Amino acid sequence: MDSASPPFVCKWSAVGDCAIVRVNGDVDVVAVPTLETELRHVITTKLPKLVVDLRRVKVMEPAGIAVLASAHQLAVEHGGWLRTSGAARWLMDLIPNPYGSLAEALPAYRPS
Repeated sequence: MDSASPPFVCKWSAVGDCAIVRVNGDVDVVAVPTLETELRHVITTKLPKLVVDLRRVKVMEPAGIAVLASAHQLAVEHGGWLRTSGAARWLMDLIPNPYGSLAEALPAYRPS
């Protein structure tokens, strides 16, 4: 039996007027519906300004990238934005608004 990936987990928390959605595990066709549901829920019922923390993501299939792009558009439609943080270098050019770290992506930590 080969070593299995950790189970996919996607949870959010608030930091000021922003949400942080922490993603852990492979973003594959099985995980995409969960990611999409969580992002839509946070944007439409909690906070439309959010950072998606991708530090613990090793695999991101094209469907996952599409979900991030759609969620970015949804956030803008709701008066917010979506930023990503901590993505692997290979993923940075493919995702919306990449930041190197969570602290850089959160407005409260950005120098004025």
